[in-house]
Amino acid sequence: MKKELVHFAIGFAIFSVVAAFLSIQFGVLDLWASSYTVNVVANVVVGNVIYISISPNTLNFGNLNPNSINYFTVPNIIDKDNGGNLAANIFISGGNWNYGANSFGVSNTFWSATSHGTSNTALTNTLTNTNILIPQPNIDNQYTQNTIYFVEVNIPPGTPPGNYLQNVTFENENPPVNSVPVNAILSANVQGVCYISLNTSTINFGTVFASANVPTQFGVTDYDNGGNVAANILVSGNNWVGPTTTFGVGNTLWNPTSSTSYIGNALTTGPADTHIVIPAPTQNTPSTSNRIYFGLAVPGGAPSGTYTQNIIIENSC
Repeated sequence: MKKELVHFAIGFAIFSVVAAFLSIQFGVLDLWASSYTVNVVANVVVGNVIYISISPNTLNFGNLNPNSINYFTVPNIIDKDNGGNLAANIFISGGNWNYGANSFGVSNTFWSATSHGTSNTALTNTLTNTNILIPQPNIDNQYTQNTIYFVEVNIPPGTPPGNYLQNVTFENENPPVNSVPVNAILSANVQGVCYISLNTSTINFGTVFASANVPTQFGVTDYDNGGNVAANILVSGNNWVGPTTTFGVGNTLWNPTSSTSYIGNALTTGPADTHIVIPAPTQNTPSTSNRIYFGLAVPGGAPSGTYTQNIIIENSC
């Protein structure tokens, strides 16, 4: 009887320990299975912003002559807002065209909202609203753009030859918000050119008898209006042609100075360099000139009548 009680007591004790252990284990399992949710509220203030990028950032207008007005349909710059959130107008300003110590004015460049240039506006050195609108970007269309056309570049008379550059500043604005400014460079190569115009298209030697001559004093003024380099006068001609006969081209003489005598150089059918120089025009003196003088001898036996001769004057530079 005592043995059984002892065994029972030991068994009960073991059962109690196991039960306690299981109770601890289930308590731990219950603790791990529990969860709690805590919310964190985030916030941000999205500010208004305008971005800008331009393409291309250089435009080349090629070879241009002094004293010229030049129209274009192709040169343009695309202004983009890559990811901003406001609509904006394109603002532009510029500087003078420069090549070394030489320059000409900013307002010789004209811009337009269209490639046809129906309403051209002169560029200025003050930031100006073009009223060309960059649409407002949004989540579905984060990149918007518009185009400005540079439709006219004028080269003033007497502008020296060289590759001229002009800086143009772009800024997109929706006041009080504006983008950072960016710059484009325009270029134009002004070529060396000489022009020609004469003060008269006729020389009237009057009535000259056969075997007589007139002094080399009939002058023609040769102008270079708006070129930019010095020029030499070249001269040539053809035979005198009358009602029934002709006489030689060389009966006409040319000379760099006026004379009271029939002296000078015989006119030829091929161009002759007279070494008479027309100085290079400048922006301060856009028109320069010089003179060439002509005389005539009528050969003996020339029948009476009206004779004509074509004289060609050329400026070479």
